[in-house]
Amino acid sequence: MTPDERRAPSGGARTRRRREQRHLNRRSAGLTLLALVPGAGLTRTRYRALGWSLLALLAGAVATVAVLVLTQGPRALLGSALKVAVDPGLLLVTAGLLVGAALVWVATIVLTHWATRPADADPVARAGMRILTAALCVLVVLPLAKAVSYVGIQRDVITTVAAGQTMRKSTSTATPRVAAADPWASTPRVNMLLLGSDAGADRTGLRTDSMVIASTNTKTGATVLISLPRNLERVPFPPSNPLHRLYPNGYHCPERGVGNECLLNATWAEAVGHKDLFGTDPNPGLTTIRGVLEEITGLTIDDTTIIDLAGFESLVDAMGGVEVNNTERLPINGYHTSRGGVAGIEGWIEPGFQKLDGHRALWYARSRLLSDDYSRMRRQRCLIGAIVDQVNPATMLSKYPQLAQVAKQNITTDVAISELPAWVDLVERMQKGGIRSLTFTFDVINVARPNFDKMRALVQDAINPPTPVTPPTTSGTTPTTPPTPKAPATRAPDTGTAVDVKSAC
Repeated sequence: MTPDERRAPSGGARTRRRREQRHLNRRSAGLTLLALVPGAGLTRTRYRALGWSLLALLAGAVATVAVLVLTQGPRALLGSALKVAVDPGLLLVTAGLLVGAALVWVATIVLTHWATRPADADPVARAGMRILTAALCVLVVLPLAKAVSYVGIQRDVITTVAAGQTMRKSTSTATPRVAAADPWASTPRVNMLLLGSDAGADRTGLRTDSMVIASTNTKTGATVLISLPRNLERVPFPPSNPLHRLYPNGYHCPERGVGNECLLNATWAEAVGHKDLFGTDPNPGLTTIRGVLEEITGLTIDDTTIIDLAGFESLVDAMGGVEVNNTERLPINGYHTSRGGVAGIEGWIEPGFQKLDGHRALWYARSRLLSDDYSRMRRQRCLIGAIVDQVNPATMLSKYPQLAQVAKQNITTDVAISELPAWVDLVERMQKGGIRSLTFTFDVINVARPNFDKMRALVQDAINPPTPVTPPTTSGTTPTTPPTPKAPATRAPDTGTAVDVKSAC
């Protein structure tokens, strides 16, 4: 036998060697896959101390979150996350931590592969394990990169809103204590003014064509949406407002001619036209409309949010649409002609239960070509209730970049950044507490000569309803819930009594 023949392995030895190589390849691949749990793959290598340390850090973080949820409830975790989400400094730190976590995680995957790869693996196996390692790194990096991008978007939104916020809080003391177990414990009621701006290229200045006060019982979440008509006349200015001296008997100016009456939705522009009377007030229009609505309703407005109705379309699309019960055939776009007809109608929103996309929802809220202001008020109120009732946080999160852009361009609020976690909690209570609506239409008041004492009394009756008496049920019977109607309901006359917003729709 030659020396070469003596050195050559036998068939059995080659088989054992191939088996050993396959075993080592499978072990390397398995431990590299295990590295998707940070440090887990390293525990079976010479870097086991590092692996166990990373696992201990991960277990500690998971245990901390679990204890927080079990002892204080999911809201505590949400509150902590929101505190980070509204703090530009903490958001920057979060972005840095996410980048660091991504680098460490990828490094553990690569190190696991490097520490477990067979030294004499064949080229095919070596290439396969490298491809596996690269794929696992991409699998880790992509979601973390998306998270970092979301953090950057959120920081941009917060800093933009904070830098551009010129709205001033009212004199209300209804400020939630965010750090408390119940932020609203010392605030029995909060009144949020929702203004819909119908501004556009063909309009001068800002016109508040949608004015709704959402008055919420912070303990139960029960909310009343109080809608005020845009064409309300003779509205009172507060004595502290400079315009009170110009209009001591209410906002009324017949000398301007028919069709140019001084209406509620023009008070903002009136204040801006006399901004020299308001001294250092940076936003006399908002100060005035808020004061006028407080005089009309007898409520103290705590916070204000202004939404450009043009941006509302993107909000509804991000929700995935909104379901409504449309009670009338509504035109999309259109205008009145000089001969008394209509033209320019691009389509119709038909009566019935249906899901509207952003474009159709916008016209559902603003159309009055073939109806009137009061019908539009009702539809706007219904739409607010539908959105609050149907909003899905998971869906909204998936569309967050789009929502953030909408918020930056179309939403202004005087809610302090630090108070946002408390408002998330309040919205959840509103969803459980139910929403009713009170609307001041021609069925209830004379818009040309309104009785403001009556209006204030109706508001008080709406926000302080008597305790309902539950009728007894017959023994042995089970009360049944009426089925959802399959056809749109006909609009009944308004009575001045707050009704469930779904019933009003």
